[in-house]
Amino acid sequence: MNNNLNYPRVLLVSDATWSDDNNIGNTFSNLFGNWDSDSLALIYARADLPKNNKCTRYFQIAENRMIRNIFDKNVKSGVIIKDRLYNSSSDDRDDIEEDEKTGKNMYNFFKRFRWNIFLTARNILWKAGNWKSDELNDFIDEFNPDMVFVLGCREPYMNNLQKHILERANTKAAIYFVDDIYSAKQFSLSPFFWLNQLLSRKSIRKTVSMCDKIYTIIDKQKEEYDKFFERKTEIINKGGNFNGEIPDSSSATLPMKMIFTGNISSGRWKTLSEIGKALDYINIQKDKAYLYIYTQNQLEPKIERSFKDSKSIKFMGGIPSEQVKQVQDEGDILVHVESFKLKDKLTTRLSFSTKLVDYFERGRCILAIGWKEAASIDYLSRNQAAVVVDDLKELKETLDGLISNRERVIEFGEKGWSCGRDNHQIEDIRQKIYCDIIKLSRD
Repeated sequence: MNNNLNYPRVLLVSDATWSDDNNIGNTFSNLFGNWDSDSLALIYARADLPKNNKCTRYFQIAENRMIRNIFDKNVKSGVIIKDRLYNSSSDDRDDIEEDEKTGKNMYNFFKRFRWNIFLTARNILWKAGNWKSDELNDFIDEFNPDMVFVLGCREPYMNNLQKHILERANTKAAIYFVDDIYSAKQFSLSPFFWLNQLLSRKSIRKTVSMCDKIYTIIDKQKEEYDKFFERKTEIINKGGNFNGEIPDSSSATLPMKMIFTGNISSGRWKTLSEIGKALDYINIQKDKAYLYIYTQNQLEPKIERSFKDSKSIKFMGGIPSEQVKQVQDEGDILVHVESFKLKDKLTTRLSFSTKLVDYFERGRCILAIGWKEAASIDYLSRNQAAVVVDDLKELKETLDGLISNRERVIEFGEKGWSCGRDNHQIEDIRQKIYCDIIKLSRD
């Protein structure tokens, strides 16, 4: 894309900040990585600090500050994060970094237990809290966006924030759904869950009604959301660089390195444990493969015990985002997993793990394990982009056969890369985003 293009001013809105270490930040960097930095700004609702090389304008609303504001009106619920803190005074920087620590502790607590009553309390806080501030309005007015780009969010408090921003900006808008946050195909015995779900669906529909364009992440999601909202949605997925020749993967030798990078929540850790059990059996006579797990997730005791019970699992913990590519390049087989537990299956039914595009880019064989109705598993199967196991009873045999067949490992590495080249070329995806925003902003 021509870097001399005139980029419209895009105001992004999300729950989490723009950090290349989280999925939201990774998505923003992927879609807007070629954008003019002066034409990007982000409003977000968590105490985390940004970490990327693109956006420099942020407005942060932190719940811990919102609570303090109830007792001390001098505490602002929202603050401007200037140039990733580089241009902030030392006192401001210390306050913001302290807020980040407090906010992270609070968020991690809620995330770990995720009791539905806490989600209800969170929405009540936002209902009563003073987040609709002059500082927020001034930030929107000063940036004066040509386009507002919001990420679809489940919680009513985020939809209320998005609706306020859309009303204040009074310009064109698009919403992007990267997970299934709307359908009623969920499982819970908690009345608080279904109360939250009812409120969520109502608030999502209101936000959608204020947007000029709706994006979804994968075809199965598009099919359902077209019907939900009675509007035509468009697919935007993650892009990668597939120019030139496919990376060489011909060096695969025993014992092979199986690499998993990413989120182990939503029951994925259980599927990884099943791989470990299968490998323990396969490795009895000879060491054929080991599974290396890299994740930023904190391990609960039961997960830690499960991983330690397998001699074939090497838990490596978290690594900086800039090291992930190197780690994936060192693998012979890259692993993608989904849960087989009913609640988790329904939660991730329409999700697409963006790390799959990173896997395609590496040109390595992908082993995908999960429920066949999961959108990611279905996508890989239809595109023949991975060795797929949708029944755990077949895992041991399929895994042993794959490890013992070096040519098949190389073959599926090529198939995955071809899928990426045909469907996930980054220039094409960024060009579509640019053209869509230009058209909307001029209409």
